[in-house]
Amino acid sequence: MLLDALAEKFHLYPPQLSEAPLKEDHVVDATVAGFKAAAAACGIRKDGREDLALIAAEKPVNAGAVFTQNKLAAAPVVVSRRHAASGKVRAILANSGNANAATGKPGLEACEKTVTAAAESLGCQPMEMQVCSTGVIGQVLDPDKIVKALPDLLAALSEDNLKSAAHAIRTTDVNMKMAQAKATVHGKEITLVGFCKGAGMIRPDMATMLAFILTDAAATSQALQTVVETAAKVSFNRITVDGDTSTNDTLLLLASGEAGNKELAANDPQLVGLAEAVVNICQELAAMIAADGEGAGHLVLVRVAGAPSREAAREYCYAVAHSPLCKTALASGDPYWGRFLSAIAAEAGRRGRPFEQEKCSVAIGDAVICEKGQWTGEQAESQCVEIMKKPRYAINIDLDYGPETYWLLTTDLDHDYVSLNIDYRS
Repeated sequence: MLLDALAEKFHLYPPQLSEAPLKEDHVVDATVAGFKAAAAACGIRKDGREDLALIAAEKPVNAGAVFTQNKLAAAPVVVSRRHAASGKVRAILANSGNANAATGKPGLEACEKTVTAAAESLGCQPMEMQVCSTGVIGQVLDPDKIVKALPDLLAALSEDNLKSAAHAIRTTDVNMKMAQAKATVHGKEITLVGFCKGAGMIRPDMATMLAFILTDAAATSQALQTVVETAAKVSFNRITVDGDTSTNDTLLLLASGEAGNKELAANDPQLVGLAEAVVNICQELAAMIAADGEGAGHLVLVRVAGAPSREAAREYCYAVAHSPLCKTALASGDPYWGRFLSAIAAEAGRRGRPFEQEKCSVAIGDAVICEKGQWTGEQAESQCVEIMKKPRYAINIDLDYGPETYWLLTTDLDHDYVSLNIDYRS
């Protein structure tokens, strides 16, 4: 496929980690020609802040989408997945505070009522609406609150309101998450802006909780679908906070065509330029989600090399990233490399794969703490302790048992995660 080489590049070379604080807002003031946005408080959230966002194109635009792999797909995912088959989107309506998941027929009816009302207000077909929800699972969404807020929401639509929409979709997020990029295709400069929400229930296996990317490029729906699927694999599918895949995960890529470039087809070599920009935005947003992980104090890139297969490398990365023992070691700043190797060795045993301790090495940052399966001494340990005080760092594990590698971003686990989730519904 056209984008295979691009995907392989991002697979082999993980994103660079900055030394910026984990908990900081990322806000951009850029606009994207052909799109407007608005936000409103419609009373779904208990705290009374803005909880409803609308992102609207001036006309139906081409789009690509991927959705959650969780079998308990929320009502908005069921509806949006059906609508996405057309490849055309006029608007995205998204609420926070209520996921409208595990709500059966009443939840679907509530979702469809909001879609119908929004479509009538915009003068478009319901099939051209994408609808998204995030928040508490198991409670039916009150559609009347959304319908009542639509007039004010439409009146507030503005090219300058993307950041307001980005704020309105947040739930337990501490920080705003926005990114932008420029690229050139067919001699025309294109603009991209993306924003997302997510802090907990993060192991996307497709996208993230909610992520929307807007561009003024011209591209077919088929091309955009190829791009968004490629981008998800090397960004949102490479993060995990707690190992739970959300019921509401949605990633949407909308293209207005206002940049005036020749429309990009799925087999157009120039599509790589758009795809690389989308991947860069998705990787930035994905890192923001992991950095904002509920209670997280550290963002850690886990990379496993020397695995017999790519699937094995992937499983070993997740074995480390999901182990409570490993995650609490990250929280304490303890370079307990034995836990990392033990998690991988246990996974190898479950899968019936070979594992040889004397082949393995472990490095935290640029400090090698284990070489050929043995501790390298107090000096290396002290170096690792200092590295683990940083908000972001990498752990590299080489098994020396094959040619394949994999990487992902994860977080530590401490008391704050437990406290936050104990109090989430109260």
